[in-house]
Parts: sequence; C-alpha cells; structure tokens
Amino acid sequence: MTDNKTNFISIVIPVYNSEKTISKIVDKLVAELEQKYGLEIILVNDCSKDRSEEVCIAIYKKYRKIVRFFSLAKNVGEHNAVMAGLNKSRGDYAVIMDDDFQNPVSEAVRLIETAVKNNFDVIYTFCEKSQRPLHRRLGSWFANKTADIVFKKPAGLYLSSFKIINRFTIDKIKKYNLPFTYIDGLILQATGNIGKIRVKEHKRSTGKSGYSLKKLFTLWLNMVFKLSALPPTITARLLISRSKGQQFIIRKAYETATDQKDGQQDSQKDGQK
Repeated sequence: MTDNKTNFISIVIPVYNSEKTISKIVDKLVAELEQKYGLEIILVNDCSKDRSEEVCIAIYKKYRKIVRFFSLAKNVGEHNAVMAGLNKSRGDYAVIMDDDFQNPVSEAVRLIETAVKNNFDVIYTFCEKSQRPLHRRLGSWFANKTADIVFKKPAGLYLSSFKIINRFTIDKIKKYNLPFTYIDGLILQATGNIGKIRVKEHKRSTGKSGYSLKKLFTLWLNMVFKLSALPPTITARLLISRSKGQQFIIRKAYETATDQKDGQQDSQKDGQK
C-alpha cells in the first residue's frame, strides 16, 4: 500500500486490566501505521484494578505526538469507554479494537486499507472460529440474535467489537446523550451502509476477559430497553433508575495540545456524558 497521509486514523482502545498487553499493542500499531497515515491512538482506562493506568501514562510519554490517554472516574463498561474515546477522536476513521491482543495488528491494518478503498460507513469483522471464551461467544451469539429483532440487523452481519467507523457515523452516534450506551445499536440506527471482512483472531495470551456473564446480561438488557416495545413511560423509568451507572466522567487526560498540559484534569462538567 502507498503512503496515504491525507487519511487521519483514530485507534480507540478501551483498557481494562491489560498491563501486560497494552504496550505491545501500541508499539505494533505505531510501527505499522505511523508512516502510512495520520495517526492517533486513544487509550481509555475503565478503572482498571491492575497497573494499566501507570503503563498507559508511560506509553503516552513515549509517544506524545500519537497517544492520548483518558482515565475514567469509575468503571462504566466497554461500550461507555468506547463512547468516551469516540467523543475525543479526531480521525476520518476510528478503529475500535480490544486491549488483549486477540485482534492482530496486521488485521487492523487490513481493516483500515479496506475502509479507505471502499465507501462503507462502517466495516465489521468476523472470523470463522472465534478464540474467545465460551461464555463470551455465547453472549455474543445471544446479543446478535437479539439485535436481529430489536435493531433489524442485516442478515449475516456479525456485530463484533473489532470494527472501523467513518467520521460521518462517528458524528451521528456522538449525539446520543442518554444512559445505556450500546455502540452497535447506535451504528445500526445511523447507517445501513455497512460492510464486513473476515479476519484472523489470536488466543488470549494472558489474563481473562473482562466480560462476565453478569455484564453480558446487563448489555442484553440495555439493548432491549433502548428500543423496546414497552410503553415509553415504563422504559424511561427503567433507564433513569440506573442512569448514574451508565455515564462516563473523565478523571484525567494526558494529551499533547497547545491548550492542554500533560496530566491536566478535565472538569467533571466537560467529561460527563
């Protein structure tokens, strides 16, 4: 592929207990993409319990011109962490990928190349045989089946966490300001111009998935209630009753900019979603 610096790419990675993998991912992303595209890598720490925040700050200091790091005030889940990253993104495209190295960087490169060469608003990935834990695969299968009904998902489309979104769609879904963020539901509401590509997936090299059965069940509830057939008054009460746990507040921000110093804290008003 020829260099294409006219396209600016944001890589959004929600970080949770990934102190052993996140540095390697960022190193490989920079090595593969820096010379081909304008690049920013946005790391969003979702209140990790390990040394992920410390490691992410070190990564930021290593790649000040590329990496932007945001630390959330409390754990809000993957979809809200991704939304926080998308709200801060500046790219023509945003790649969303996990922090566990199961998405090979080489496949992220191919995903970007496919997006640049085609006219899709969103491109999802799928693999023939997932390397995810059984409960994660079952949860994803159930979520996809639910999306078939609730969001009228196109037949044959797999809603994976590893995907690329163009600026048009990012700006559309950023307007969502209610509780229960479900990124894929927002995408399906925003556009039908969706592509897909087959990718390889690695086995998890260390640690375990941050998705428990409880979190997967909560995600399913969010999907149903967001566009449920329940009367609006009932749905509103259900949403409001749990809204505090679904907002994100950026506690710390590390980014190189003329109007922001290293480690300057965002105000809660500015960071709240």
